[in-house]
Amino acid sequence: MNVLLTGASGYVGSHIHRGLAPDHVVTTVGRQPLGHRHISCNLAAEVPDLSGQYIDYVVHAAGKAHSVPRRRRELAEYEQVNVQGTARLLASLDRLPTLPQAIVHISTVLVYGRDEGYWLTEDTALQDNGVYGLSKIKAETLVREWAQRTGVRAAILRLPLVVAEEPTGNMAALMTAIRRGYYVRLGDGAARRSMVRADDLATIIPRAAAIGGVFNLTDGHHPSLRELDEMITQYVGRTRVKAVPTGLAKAVARAGDGVNALIGRKFPLDSVALRKLTSSLTFSDQAARQRLNWNPRPVLDLFV
Repeated sequence: MNVLLTGASGYVGSHIHRGLAPDHVVTTVGRQPLGHRHISCNLAAEVPDLSGQYIDYVVHAAGKAHSVPRRRRELAEYEQVNVQGTARLLASLDRLPTLPQAIVHISTVLVYGRDEGYWLTEDTALQDNGVYGLSKIKAETLVREWAQRTGVRAAILRLPLVVAEEPTGNMAALMTAIRRGYYVRLGDGAARRSMVRADDLATIIPRAAAIGGVFNLTDGHHPSLRELDEMITQYVGRTRVKAVPTGLAKAVARAGDGVNALIGRKFPLDSVALRKLTSSLTFSDQAARQRLNWNPRPVLDLFV
């Protein structure tokens, strides 16, 4: 199978590339060359030249994430990369004499715009809860409308926190905090979070391309924060995790409310932040298990 993969140099895309490469002919699109089958292109500004390419299906993993926009230019980058970049990819596919059979779009559970909830399914209404989530909602819409217009099969994979042995983003920050001894668990750590292993993602791509549809992907375990920080504590060679009782955490958060009312949200812990840090947010992956034969491994096994 001939696969066109965007974002192969990124965190998620690199794991997909590694998993697909042994059994597929993978052509990558992006700014950084990866192997001899590569099309150099910055999707944020250019339409890639796909002339001469025969593509069975496309995996669109390119995107901007893991940064908090602080300036207008940074806000605009989410639109340029995630939305306009998707539009440029679809425009390049329109120019092919033979369209691909399918496109697999890598999205995020942040399109649901929720800070808490249990077993949210793919039927949960989408809502904007930040510039990143909004840009991914727009990108999903572009892919669905293009697929409907062209008859190309579309699969949208909505990912929670993606974890690998060498993580990035929030997981990397958590590991660093635990390793250096300044991590503090707030409350009992019972809140659960959906996660998925990076090295499981490529296994589902061919099946998703063949079936199409919208799917949440998780590891099926949804570890509690206590399970996660205790496992990482052992993994990095620490002895224990410091914890703040719920009552004390709430008192500090109320003080933070007062401080932030005066200076703007600069104090790191207020009632809003505490609720997010101590609330469960999990997503159902039953659709993927039933339709795609999704059989993931627990994220916690990475830290045994």
